Amino acid sequence: MSKEIEKIECEQAIKMLLEYLDHELGDHNHMVIEKHLHTCRSCYSRMEFEKRLKGVVKNTKEEKAPDSLRNKLNKLF
Repeated sequence: MSKEIEKIECEQAIKMLLEYLDHELGDHNHMVIEKHLHTCRSCYSRMEFEKRLKGVVKNTKEEKAPDSLRNKLNKLF
């Protein structure tokens, strides 16, 4: 006999969304979020946005600050 997965509100789902995307949730919470995303178009869209944003940030190249900026910052601190 399978245990029914609880329902959560959007606010709860959004709070756990980044942990979900980073695979940091336990099995139960992962399944709860999955169920919510399958039934809530708004949260699913938010998840897709966050997933794309994480991909863009991950693929962004690191650039070295110009020496002039480094000098200005060093004078401030």
